[in-house]
Amino acid sequence: MEQSKGVEFLKIVAATAPIAPKLRAIAAGARPVSFSHVVAAARSFLVAVLAGEISKTLWVICPSVRTQELLHESLTNWRPDALFLPEAEFLAVENILPDQEIAAERLALLSRIETSKRRHVIVVTRASLEQPAPKRGALRAAALRLRRGVAEPLERLAESLGTAGYERAPQVTTRGQFAIRGGILDVYSWQAELPIRAEFLGDEIESLREFDLDTQTSLRQLNDVELLLGAADDQAGKVRDYIGPEHLRVLIEDEDENEGPDIRISEGWIEGEETVEDFSGAFVDCEIGEFDTGEFIIAEAKRQQFFARLAAWREDGARIAIYFQTEGEIERFREIMAEA
Repeated sequence: MEQSKGVEFLKIVAATAPIAPKLRAIAAGARPVSFSHVVAAARSFLVAVLAGEISKTLWVICPSVRTQELLHESLTNWRPDALFLPEAEFLAVENILPDQEIAAERLALLSRIETSKRRHVIVVTRASLEQPAPKRGALRAAALRLRRGVAEPLERLAESLGTAGYERAPQVTTRGQFAIRGGILDVYSWQAELPIRAEFLGDEIESLREFDLDTQTSLRQLNDVELLLGAADDQAGKVRDYIGPEHLRVLIEDEDENEGPDIRISEGWIEGEETVEDFSGAFVDCEIGEFDTGEFIIAEAKRQQFFARLAAWREDGARIAIYFQTEGEIERFREIMAEA
């Protein structure tokens, strides 16, 4: 499905009678707003619907890492820009350092929340919100932005990196190192996915590129980049501190009332002001079984069951939308439908 079609589909669902009143209640400031009878497979889709209609940053709080991984993986079909905050590793074994990649991912995400004015969809676990993080504001204060075409004396930059705890090395091999060769600066920032290479013409940054650690060859060109000059080891705050007063918390399958969510999504019934259990906004299993593409082609019985269910839905006047992740899946489905 093309992205524009996907957005159109989300808007159709947002405008339906059971969902639209809840969206209006959220916009009006009602808290919490609950969505009951949402099966696990539909959670990410509902979150995508909410994200498309709510112009605020959403923190999607999951009860476990497994739930977080599954929800985020599916959510990226609808929201490719959805962010994933990994839980920090706290190892009980002494003298073993936490995974640098996970630490860098966390710093990068928190830094993005700090410095970006855009709204985000962030998928976290409840436990990760209580984990230590740099104090709110520290990452913004410690960020140094380099821009191509802007004057930034190399000597002064090297002094800033050294003062901030970066190690000067003949060749950059790990985070927290920098190297200078003539008018070229290589530096691997604490939060960066890849190291960057800045080439200077005098005091002006002529080019900025990411480069590969193993081959030391330059990769894609950048217009600007942020270096984290401090706060990498700051653990004075918590991840929860980054939830701004204008952000909304979407709680997935958790009965703890102390969490104080703005939006709740549950597979069961969430009792509220309604005295009668309401199924009008339910996201339910279609009861045709689960099968991948190979099984779909081979298993004739399941195929016929699926077609019979489609026919029944059409007879009932239902609007049917089928989501595919690739054009190839769409073409193959059309062939099978033609055969049926």
